[in-house]
Amino acid sequence: MNDRKKIVYKNISITFFAQIAKLILRFVLQKIFIAQLGDAYLGYNSVFANILEMLNMADLGVGIAITSFLYKPLAEQNYKHINALMYLYKKIYRLIGLFVTIIGGFIALLLPVLIPDADCSNSYLQCLFLINLVGTVSTYFLAYKRTLVIARQKSYYTNSIDLIMNLAGTMMQILFLFTLPNYIIYSIINIAKNIISNIIISFSCDQESTALSKEIDKEIVDEYKKPIMQYVKNVFISKIGAYIYHGTDNIIISIFAGSLSAGYFSNYTLITTGLYAVLNQILASIQATYGNYVALNTEKEEQFKMTNNYMFVDFMLGNLCLVCCLILFQPFMRLYLGSKYLLGYSTVLLLCVNIFLTIMLVIPSQIFIIYKLYQYDKYIILFSAAANIIISSLLANYIGVNGVLIGTLITSLIYLLSRVSIISNKIFSKSIGIYLKKILLYLCISAASICIAWLSTIGIRVVSWISLLCEGIMTGSICILVSTILSCKMEEAKYLLFHILPFSKKIYLLICGAAILLIGGLQIYLRYAPLP
Repeated sequence: MNDRKKIVYKNISITFFAQIAKLILRFVLQKIFIAQLGDAYLGYNSVFANILEMLNMADLGVGIAITSFLYKPLAEQNYKHINALMYLYKKIYRLIGLFVTIIGGFIALLLPVLIPDADCSNSYLQCLFLINLVGTVSTYFLAYKRTLVIARQKSYYTNSIDLIMNLAGTMMQILFLFTLPNYIIYSIINIAKNIISNIIISFSCDQESTALSKEIDKEIVDEYKKPIMQYVKNVFISKIGAYIYHGTDNIIISIFAGSLSAGYFSNYTLITTGLYAVLNQILASIQATYGNYVALNTEKEEQFKMTNNYMFVDFMLGNLCLVCCLILFQPFMRLYLGSKYLLGYSTVLLLCVNIFLTIMLVIPSQIFIIYKLYQYDKYIILFSAAANIIISSLLANYIGVNGVLIGTLITSLIYLLSRVSIISNKIFSKSIGIYLKKILLYLCISAASICIAWLSTIGIRVVSWISLLCEGIMTGSICILVSTILSCKMEEAKYLLFHILPFSKKIYLLICGAAILLIGGLQIYLRYAPLP
């Protein structure tokens, strides 16, 4: 096994475990949060999260820019250039931190408009928001060295530290929610665990990297300033579009349907954003390896094949989430919080399609970072962002949450097709038709996976966590089996099965046979097991 494959396995395995553990902790914490603090604070918290996500746009894309410029000097072990980039990163981030503090103070004054149905006083609401703002601002002063660690293909380390601090912080939050239920204490602990995590990673980076302690070459810094600033201008517009795509739903729902609806919606997005975080971190751990591969291998045809391979992995993960969420969302929410918190099936369908498209955008977005392509889609992003706000706001006024999701769906389709078109034309000089055929094939595989999984689960009674787990295993197995069989003739599928995954053909046949027996056994159990 070569070094690149070892690094990928290590990053993926540890990242997957860490993200799944964090997701489980979030579910436990959310349930206790609702029980101890109530639906009102759930609504406030979801709106605060969207506002703070908006403030993170003040990053201007500096983190993305620095990351894209780090791959080459890291591959060449050019420490003078690494040091210059990190020095520039630190200076810019400190200025951004001050800017975010000022803007956040102004936004606090607008909270009565953004949360018009708040049960508490405006001053108390503003106090709650400002406490959360501290956590966002702190990242600009402490987290910039994290980028260097990840670019070195060591995301496993940052995820391990985050998991330990998340576990400790969550246990403290649960303890205080039971003994002294107070949103301010809850928020302070949340901020503290993130600050401590960033300090540990920063200290570790200083200990490992002698480059950061050497004298700064100001000429190299000046060399980087112009291309980075130009890149930042292009990335910033894309960040605006990404925020509107990912981060405005709860704000629009709060304005048009009330913060309570936003809170109910956030129970579902807790799952989708959690899944996205897990998969995004897994794929981000591949990004550094892919960036290193591109820096060392300039053969375009090889890069094209590797890009297709990674996009296929992206699709397989997205398809698994789509099918499992469609089948399992409602029974999970019924067991988790109760029927009171259920949204309509049409809302669930739209939400699942949106998370699928969001995951499908991960690899194209990573390719944009690695190849520095953001200047090509800035006007498309502005158009799609404007369309999202207009369509979501208009439809939300008439059909509520579904209207917001339809606006997001339209935006994500524009987003995906435009980026795929730019990648095919600007990097590989190939027709967009190549990727359109692949996307159409992927959609057909997804449709077949959904139909077979749905037909297999009709009439199944999910009345306990055990039966839900069994249905989840069965649904996931069906999805993987169907999508693998339907795509087995594709070169990308062959690469995934026989190069990335370390199994032989005989082992795959045994796995498929075991999966079919497992599905059959679970079908019998779920249909005929006695009710508790």
